[in-house]
Amino acid sequence: MLAAVVGLVIVGLGIWGISALVGGGSAQNDVKAASYTKGNCFADFNPTADSNRRVDCSEPHSAQLVDQTTAAAEDAYPGRDALEGRAKDLCDKVSLKLPSDSSKLKKRYTYPTQEGWGSGDRRIDCYVESTDGNTLTASLLP
Repeated sequence: MLAAVVGLVIVGLGIWGISALVGGGSAQNDVKAASYTKGNCFADFNPTADSNRRVDCSEPHSAQLVDQTTAAAEDAYPGRDALEGRAKDLCDKVSLKLPSDSSKLKKRYTYPTQEGWGSGDRRIDCYVESTDGNTLTASLLP
């Protein structure tokens, strides 16, 4: 029984390794949220995930980080409402190059929770996300 389990694990690891070598694994383009930078485009974007798959903006994608700011490390936690206001202002002021039909695009923003703030997270991000999946094929930044 133990030999069979060990054998299955070895076969599984072998298949995973081969698929990663031939490009079947998307994990090679996964980027941690803390490393996102303005202009990054993401396929199958999940704003609550710890990481997302970054792609070139010419490839089909569902979201782009279009602006970002960071509060000073010494700032005290301003509260949820104040952070949400800052995030909304950031998204309202961003200059974009939108396609002729932008009806399926939504601006979204993220900001630190009180717990995140306590751990040093000071980032406020503004994204444009397609509500229709990976339909974007160009950068939205001018």
